[in-house]
Amino acid sequence: MSAEDPPELAYDISQCVHRADLVPEALAPWDGSALPGLVLRRLADGALRSALATPAKGWQATSARADGALTQLFVLEGQVRIGETVLGPCGFAVLPGDRPLDVEVLADSEWIVIVDTPVEGTSPGPVLHADCRAINPFVPVIEGRRLDGFERRVLWLDPRSGADTRLLKVPPRFGGVGGGNWHPVEEEIFCIEGDIQPDDTRPMKAGSFLWNPARSIHGFNERTEGGCMLLEWHDGPWDLHLA
Repeated sequence: MSAEDPPELAYDISQCVHRADLVPEALAPWDGSALPGLVLRRLADGALRSALATPAKGWQATSARADGALTQLFVLEGQVRIGETVLGPCGFAVLPGDRPLDVEVLADSEWIVIVDTPVEGTSPGPVLHADCRAINPFVPVIEGRRLDGFERRVLWLDPRSGADTRLLKVPPRFGGVGGGNWHPVEEEIFCIEGDIQPDDTRPMKAGSFLWNPARSIHGFNERTEGGCMLLEWHDGPWDLHLA
């Protein structure tokens, strides 16, 4: 294999964890700030990638990072003011570390926090959605198949890296896209409500988190009984390839 060849595909290495099984610890998504939460994933070097944060009413910080990295924030519960915008449940923000905004928690909250790897070049401006449900959804098409009943909302797309974050509504009794598949980038999924499983060994419900490493085959028996709402994020241009 030459240096230019992509790594070989891995098989069945996805990791699934549940909120109730995680140990509370202090998080530091921004310089000089700490808040309680649960780590969902760390990178190989120990840096925080994603977490559930549980700040109490009155907690304040600025979203500054010395490395300039973007921080994403999705509100599961509570209310937070970022700059002049108030975000409630389903609120979403992308905050550039080199152009910090003031953050103030207005009611006890739970957030999904995602820290992006720093990217060279000028950071995009902040993105603030008071309620992501106001974004117009569309029906995704995968491998030529229109997934009727689905609603996908693209919350953000990084023009530099192709990384994105999506809110996806999956209808009841969905039965997968045709067996095992893989993606060229890292995929992380948090189940906000409902039920879904990528296979028989990784059942997910509200509060479950799934990491599908890049170029890893997964989704052998994907299905949901009652439907679900998922937040998905990727570290580059996402695509789906059947195995």
